Amino acid sequence: MKDKIFLSTKNKVIEIKEDELRINNVLLKDKQGEQTIEYKLSDDMNEENLTNKALELAQNSYIKFLEKLVSAEKLLVLTGAGSSKDDELFGGKLMWELWDAVSSLNYQGFSFEMMLNILKISPETKDKKDLETILSKAKLYLEFNDDAVGMEGLVESIEKNILTLCNFSLKDKSIHLEFIKKLTSRKTKQSRLKIFTTNYDRAFEEAGAEGGYVIIDGFSFTQPRKFSGKYFDYDIVIRENSRTSSTENFANNVFHLYKLHGSVNWEKQRNDIIQVDKPSKAMMIYPNSNKYESSYEQPYFEMMSRFQSELRKGGTTTLIVVGFSFADKHIFTMTIEALNQNPSLNIVMIEPFINPDVNENFKKLFELSKRSSQVLIIGEFFKDFITNLPSSQYLDFNGDK
Repeated sequence: MKDKIFLSTKNKVIEIKEDELRINNVLLKDKQGEQTIEYKLSDDMNEENLTNKALELAQNSYIKFLEKLVSAEKLLVLTGAGSSKDDELFGGKLMWELWDAVSSLNYQGFSFEMMLNILKISPETKDKKDLETILSKAKLYLEFNDDAVGMEGLVESIEKNILTLCNFSLKDKSIHLEFIKKLTSRKTKQSRLKIFTTNYDRAFEEAGAEGGYVIIDGFSFTQPRKFSGKYFDYDIVIRENSRTSSTENFANNVFHLYKLHGSVNWEKQRNDIIQVDKPSKAMMIYPNSNKYESSYEQPYFEMMSRFQSELRKGGTTTLIVVGFSFADKHIFTMTIEALNQNPSLNIVMIEPFINPDVNENFKKLFELSKRSSQVLIIGEFFKDFITNLPSSQYLDFNGDK
């Protein structure tokens, strides 16, 4: 049976290791009358029983934590590919799936395999299907080789295919919508829910529209929708009786959305960044090692700056991380620095397969979760986590407890 980690906190690690269900590396035992049940793989205890018991224990533990954390003064969300990945419900692709999708491409006879050979890609990178490394090396190669027409054309084809694969509609909007509903039920003294995502797709926009939400995303409310950082400072209020009334209430069903790596429906036209249905060239930071440098350009810099600022602000803050392994060095650095500087910041990570070795940054956070009360890691799929995510203790944004 494959080892699995279901929960990692300062005081409790729940895992199945070496065919045993362990809590803090101690085999779980239950006493039922005169009989003692040991939770390890055997004729009387199969893999399904062990997994279900581990999930039950983990859920009972993290739900208690979350009841308090979701009612923090500031509630932030950071999502990656894992929040759009479910073949039956969503339609998003993980990095290795993008590799599979583009590996059969060629440009005028120049194939993906030929590019791997020229770039001298290691067997380890091939086994990991690390498309980001491939594109990074290809971009670097093209900077110093003017005659690499085939590779340049192939890279352009790969990027066009990534755009097509990420430009999908949710098969089922209910999961994302339920996530939004549960996290937007807040009091006026608490800030709006802010969702930061590295995904290019429109999953949260589609789910928000389905639920009648107003999304403050940095674009104007006029057509064409133009980007300006000032729009993140706007809000929606309800004025009672007349325009001259001094009574103003924040409207329900509003949240902020920051797309850190761009979007399938952003396009640059002259000096403006606008939203269009079918851009001729979408504004997206494609997977490569230049993501850090690109994040210093607008509109990405505006959103990265706001992410960093929100993490460091005073007051109790909860950052919920879904399907994001912190492989992006600049985002990881911002988060770690914020943890060091802001003792009221708590991070909840949802990762279905808690693999400490997925990358060095994730490993550091995993180790931190075992000694710091600021980091909680939950081994769940996004859709299962939503089912167990408690709603805010408040009825609505303006309501009372």
